Amino acid sequence: MKETPITTVETNVHLAEGLIEDHINNMHHAEKSFGKRGQVLDNILWKNFESLNWCCEHSPVEGTLRIGFLAPDNRAVKHVSVPVATNFGVVCTKEKERKYKITWSYSLS
Repeated sequence: MKETPITTVETNVHLAEGLIEDHINNMHHAEKSFGKRGQVLDNILWKNFESLNWCCEHSPVEGTLRIGFLAPDNRAVKHVSVPVATNFGVVCTKEKERKYKITWSYSLS
């Protein structure tokens, strides 16, 4: 099988961060915490946190990947678009009385 060199990969997939944060801040979610109001994790707290609250959510994500590659016949760059549909997990945290913000996200596929 002949190898085809990939030159670029561009994504047009976006996680609706603002909508997810609004949803989490306006709906009841099971939250976990540690610190003064919750359990202390090995007696360690970050210096900026008196306590740490977090919750998790998932969100569907759709979009496309545009992949550029060198065509074997004339060495010109060609492109192909690949549809993407997956779910992302998000973890949100908040300090004291502030609102939840997305701290990190990850693909479930």
